[in-house]
Formats: sequence, C-alpha cells, structure tokens
Amino acid sequence: MGGTNGETLDAIASDFEAEHGIEANMEFQDSYENVLTNTLSAFDSGNVADMFQVDSLFAQQVFDTDQVRSVAEILPDDFDTDVFLDNVTEFFTVDGELASLPFNNSNAIMYINRDAFEEAGLDPDDPPSTLAEVRSASETLVDEGVTQYGITWPNHVWFVETWYGFEGELMTDAENGHAGDPSEFYTPDAVYDLYDWWKGMADDGLYTNPGIEAWGEATSLFISEESAMVLTSTASVAGLIADSEDFTVDAAPYPSISDTRVGPVIGGASFYVPDGLPEDRYEEIGRLLQYMAQPEVQTEWHKGSGYYPITQPSVDALREEGWFEENPMYNVALEQLQNGDASDPATKRALLGPARNVQTVIQDKSVDAINADDPASELEAMKSEVESVLAEYYE
Repeated sequence: MGGTNGETLDAIASDFEAEHGIEANMEFQDSYENVLTNTLSAFDSGNVADMFQVDSLFAQQVFDTDQVRSVAEILPDDFDTDVFLDNVTEFFTVDGELASLPFNNSNAIMYINRDAFEEAGLDPDDPPSTLAEVRSASETLVDEGVTQYGITWPNHVWFVETWYGFEGELMTDAENGHAGDPSEFYTPDAVYDLYDWWKGMADDGLYTNPGIEAWGEATSLFISEESAMVLTSTASVAGLIADSEDFTVDAAPYPSISDTRVGPVIGGASFYVPDGLPEDRYEEIGRLLQYMAQPEVQTEWHKGSGYYPITQPSVDALREEGWFEENPMYNVALEQLQNGDASDPATKRALLGPARNVQTVIQDKSVDAINADDPASELEAMKSEVESVLAEYYE
C-alpha cells in the first residue's frame, strides 16, 4: 500500500502501538507481486515477516507452500469471525476456517465524468449498466466530440473474472478451484459476446487499451478527460475525487455483459501469517489482526482508501453516522457486493495455484482477440493455453 492508502495503514499501525504497546513495523514493498516473490524467498531462507499482505489472486500459491497458519487459530478466542461480511469470507474461508484476514477488499466499479455526460446529452444519473449501453453512450460521447474515447480500463484478469461472475459463469471446473484441482477453462457463449463487443469497441475507436496491468495509465486517461468512463477498483474512489479538479466524477455499478447480475468477484488482499514462529509471537499477531478488524479501524481504513468495510459492525456504524448518504460514491461497491449471491460459486474469485501464469495468458490473449480478425480463434487458443498451464501445475 503506497500513497494515501499507505499513509492510512501506517497510521493504523501507530495507533495500535500506542494502544497495545506492541511494535508494528509496516514495510512497503511496492506491489503485490513483490510481496509474494519476497515472501516465497523468505520461506526458503527462514527470515519471513510476521504477516504479509497478498493479493487474493495468489491465495492458492500461498497455501501450496504449506508454510502458513490459519488466522482462525491465531485470533483471540473471543473474536467472532461471523462479524465479517459473508460475501467477503466466502473466498477467504478454506476447509471451514478463516485462512487469512480480509482487510483491503474491493470489487471493480465504473467511474463516469458527469460533465462529459451532460455535454453529450446523456443522463449521468442513469449511467450504462450493460455492455450494449456502454457502447451506445460511447458512440454519443465520441460523435459529439466531447471525449476522444468512451471507456478504458487496465487489461487485467480481474475485469474478465468480474464479467464471468456477473453472468454466473465459472472460469474453471472444480468450482473455480474451490472444490479441487481444476483442469478445464470455460469459454461460454457470454464470453464470446464479451470479446466481440470488446473488439468492436476497439475497432470503432470507442475504447482504448492503456496496456496490460496499466492501472495508472487507465486512470490518467480518465483524469485527463480523454475517456469519459473508466473501469477500476473501488479503492480509487478517494484518489479520483481528489484528482478530478476540472470535472465532477461519479461512481456507478460495473456494467454486465447482459441483464444478468449474479455478482462480482472479490478483489484486493488479505493478511497471511507464516507457520513456525515462536508461539508467544502469535499472541501479539493475533491482537494486531483483531485490532485491524475493529469497527473504528475498518471505518478509518474505508474513509481513507475507498476499500469497503469488511465487517458488519463497521458497515452499521458508517450507516448510522450518515456517511454513505453524504458520500454515495463510497457505497457503490459495497451495495454491489452485498447484492451479489455469495452462495454462487461463480462469485468466488478463482483459487488457482498457477494463478500468475493463468493471468498472463488471459491478458495476452485478450490483446490478441481484440486485434484479430476473428476473436473466437483467440478464445480457443486462450482456453488451450490456460488448460496447459493447469495441467503442468497439477500433474
């Protein structure tokens, strides 16, 4: 966590130190990938951190090290894990136990430039909710000369996963890897519709690809008013409000492929704890984990970052003070999460050991699909390559 989010996290650590007299050193490591790489190396050297924050995408890779201890075993006995929102803990619960502590969790939403919508004659209070509506709005925005593009987003697997989730479609067999070792990658009709739309948007200059995993570049296209819509994380709420000095930004639910809206997949990260530490150390770690889940801490984190609060008491406290009424953009992702069907396996983010390799294949083949004469052939290649990655890992 860098920038404002990092400052908020550092403040939480400082408050914990003051309240409990336990030192908590937060070390910035630039990215989830760096934390994962450094942690895997630390497991080999025996010099691992007491806690480490890992993207939900890499959860299974962490579990497969067999070197982490379930946080359910570390949290104080009087801690009630039922305070966490069901839609959050559905992903982080493995074999009936809370495996890691949810903390900075999110889902993908859409941000719009209200001024651009109004200039183009569109109603910013009725933003697009499906891909077809996104195309229609984009055509109007571009044809009227208001913005150069209608929409952009980082080419990241999370957005593809989110489209699968809203359609109620699994990405892999074995319930997205939550019910065993997956071997098959699914490409249902809705996904062909997605890539046909995606390619058409690119061909017609209504969408621009900022690059693979180009989070900052996508945001910059929106802030510079080259694009009137951007898909990105709810964690961008605070930053986009601060950076949109020349126009009014608003947040809207993620546009679905069709009218089907089963629910989004979770994003963000959680805190894992390694096994093999001195036993008395786990008591201190447990107290920090418990502190990070307290309503007032979750409220501080939510307000300072935009990540949604992940416990029911913190949600209740925010509603009681009227926070969401005064700051509706912060409520969009939370409502989207709670409106989703947490019991549907499609809304659980894929739990794959070779997640990073699968991610790379999907992102690379997405570029190929929108540049190809026939996206269907690239989807078939995507399916074949992902299944090869799965077979190699699980053989």
